[in-house]
Amino acid sequence: MIKRLLRLLDLWDGIWNRITLRRKHVKYDRSLRIHGRIGIYGRGQIRMGKNVLINSRESANPGMGGNPRTVFSVPTGELVIGDDVGMSGVSILCADRITIGNRVLLGGGVKIMDSDAHSLDYEKRGRGALDVPVTRPVEIGDDAFVGAHAMILKGVTIGSKAIIGAGSVVTHDVPDGEIWAGNPARKIGMAPGKEHGNETVDPVQ
Repeated sequence: MIKRLLRLLDLWDGIWNRITLRRKHVKYDRSLRIHGRIGIYGRGQIRMGKNVLINSRESANPGMGGNPRTVFSVPTGELVIGDDVGMSGVSILCADRITIGNRVLLGGGVKIMDSDAHSLDYEKRGRGALDVPVTRPVEIGDDAFVGAHAMILKGVTIGSKAIIGAGSVVTHDVPDGEIWAGNPARKIGMAPGKEHGNETVDPVQ
């Protein structure tokens, strides 16, 4: 009985997601897998590559904590997601351009924002057309790994094979193959690998 109910839930979620993707004119490959219901808002452009996996409910990744739903808010601009990307309960606010490379893993509850959402000028903030936030593109390179509940802020480039520790707040560019952690995030080591050595730092959960 429970298995039958879960299958019905998966079927309904699948229908919901297909309608949402079509209504928002999302470009995606047939290999896209979504567990749960994705939330997509705004009129910006979204493109996803092959073999993208999106977990958007608690049972898909029980250890993520917080809001398990994955949400893309793209009022303007373009969100580009590469091939073989995996994410769980991720929130993305894209008002300019956010690019996520191939084979990137985004841990549970990661947040990526390319704007401040509001003006930093208190005299303009909350005052309609005057409340214009600063926007700067965000780019995450191939094979990067962003730990659970990390926050990537506007204008940041994260290099290929870089690792961002769980709960970090990234405000500056991260070079290829480096490990950054903390608030604000700073370099704490090099990612394991032939070209990076084999340090034992493990900031990701």
